[in-house]
This record gives sequence, structure tokens and C-alpha cells, in this order.
Amino acid sequence: MGLVALALLFAAAGEPGIATKAVPEQGYTAEIGTFDSARIGGVMERIKDVAAERCGAQGVRFGRHQFDTGVDTARNVILIESLKQNFLCFDRSTDPYKPVAADWKASDEDTAGARAFVTRFLDLLERGDAAGIAMMDPLVELTQADWDGLRKAALQHRTGSGGALSPQFRLWVNNPPETAYPGAYAYFSVIDDHPGIEGTCGGILVHRVRANEYRISQYDVQFISSALVEQQGLTADELDGLCQR
Repeated sequence: MGLVALALLFAAAGEPGIATKAVPEQGYTAEIGTFDSARIGGVMERIKDVAAERCGAQGVRFGRHQFDTGVDTARNVILIESLKQNFLCFDRSTDPYKPVAADWKASDEDTAGARAFVTRFLDLLERGDAAGIAMMDPLVELTQADWDGLRKAALQHRTGSGGALSPQFRLWVNNPPETAYPGAYAYFSVIDDHPGIEGTCGGILVHRVRANEYRISQYDVQFISSALVEQQGLTADELDGLCQR
């Protein structure tokens, strides 16, 4: 078994440590343990700093991003567990991906096309059709096991067969810094009206590769069960707050 160089980077007291390891022919993986979801922004900024230091003068491209979630019911807080973030270093001078103009505006056709794309993805997820894997950005490296996990998470709190998953368009973003590539992105939240589901947190980020071509850059949807809301006696404002934690 070959030796793996593992650098454990400790931040200030109380902050979870970030471990980085080289992955042959793929780049690097940053790993971190359990922390409150409200700290995800700060944690990702620290991962960006680690990646920038590792890549030096080269650019950084982030890939597969995965984590588990839990709920600390005593504190009514969502937890992020076993977060892993892949990244690679690339030569900026030969990079084929170019940003859109800062003032680029999506057309109605762009928004309709992105919505239809996400609708199709959610339909495949609902039916468990693995054709949805090909709709993800290849850098996400979604496996069949990952796909099965996404579907399990979508179904696990349901108490009946009626209902549907549907996208709700939120906004377009130009060249967001947290994505793998520059360009235009549409963000959608997910509406779930199945029995047993109180609501969802997070959403789906879609990259407009070019006119009439899209791919899912990020899928980050958590399904909140009605049983949890009833058990904790959460108000609508408290439910909204849970999604921010």
C-alpha cells in the first residue's frame, strides 16, 4: 500500500481541521469533519485558501463536493458531516472556459430552457432513472451509488404517493466565484408537495454552457420532514431559520 501524504491544517481554536491529500491524476481532496451548517461559508473559504496555496501560480478548479447531513435536535441545528471537496490546478493561459460579460442578461428562452432542464432532472430523480447522472457536470463525478443516495434522501420522509418535485427559478448569476467554471448560472429552489414533506432547503445551480445547452453544477437540496417540524413545534419563521443554519 503506497504512502499518502496527508497535511492536517488546523485553524483557530474551535475550528474543524482541514486535511488535504493528493489523488493521482485527479488533483487533490480536502476533507473536514462535523460542524454546524451555519459555518459552511467560512469552512469553504478556508478550503479555497488551502487550494490556492497548494496550486500556487496556477488556477484552481473545484470538482466533486459531497457531505452528509444530520440534525442536532437539542439545538435545532443542521450539521454538515464528512465534507469532501475535490480540486485541481490548471494553466490559466490554456483554459478553454471564458467568463460572460459582467452585464450579460439571460433571455426568457434561456430561463425557460434552464427550467425545462431542471424539471427533466427532477423527473428522472423521482423515477430513479440513472439517465440523470449524465445531466451533472462531469467534475461532480456522480456515481450510481451517489445517484441512489440522492433519490433515497428525496424519498425517505414521504408518507404517501401523491405530490411532485418542481423547480422554482430564483435568479441568474454571472461568473460566480464558487463554481468550477466562469459563465452564466441559473439557481433554482425545489418545491416538494409530497405528503410527509414540510419543505426543502438549498437548491440546484445550473450552468448555461452555451445556448440551449445546460448542465447541473451543484445539487444541494435537503428535504425537511413534517414529522420533525411537528416534533419540534417549529413555526414558519423557525423553519426558515433552520435552512439558514
